[in-house]
Amino acid sequence: MNHAVSESEGRLNKTGRVEFEVLDAPQLAARLNVPETWVREHVRKRTSDPIPHLKLGKYCRFLWGSPELEAWLENRMVVAHNRVVRSSGKERIQ
Repeated sequence: MNHAVSESEGRLNKTGRVEFEVLDAPQLAARLNVPETWVREHVRKRTSDPIPHLKLGKYCRFLWGSPELEAWLENRMVVAHNRVVRSSGKERIQ
């Protein structure tokens, strides 16, 4: 069994399970270099594609390095001529 896990995938705990860093909205905003209000707007129910998050009662938390958050960010990767590059190898023009 290979226990090598990259930082982007989280880290292994003593039981061999992958753990991700839990962030709140201000911490995620700082990591993404966006205003906290932007993060909060992209979590609301009326958002068509919300940021993947955990709902803990009234608290909202994000799993930094989780595959869901990584995929959400990857889907927003823009390269030359406004093409959004997807990990599946497909492209979508915006």
